[in-house]
Amino acid sequence: MSQFPVQTEKAHPTEFVLSEAAGQRSRDNGYLADPTTLRPGQLLTAGAAATTDRPQTFTIAATGANAHAIALYGGQSVPVDGLRVAVLTRDAEVNGRLLDWGTLSTAEQVTAVATLATKGIIVRF
Repeated sequence: MSQFPVQTEKAHPTEFVLSEAAGQRSRDNGYLADPTTLRPGQLLTAGAAATTDRPQTFTIAATGANAHAIALYGGQSVPVDGLRVAVLTRDAEVNGRLLDWGTLSTAEQVTAVATLATKGIIVRF
């Protein structure tokens, strides 16, 4: 009788999304300047508004009060071009256990949950 090693499957991008508004109304395009490495489910801070050439600018949130959106996919920026990615910015429900909280403390996570709720993004645990 052969023994197979235990394999653990990692979370998939967008697996944290429980529900969102119809017609992709919850999503926007986002831009992160180079150099950036982004993981799915990371909290983002809104920056400069969208222009005709570039979507709204985001950075990785350093505090819970600055959590304005959530990255749907990850990626690494390209010099000069940066990184373009889809983000959740409103009217969605997400699984908090699958979000990438980065270095945010427990208190900052509580603040982030409240801040996201003002955008209509409800975090469930």
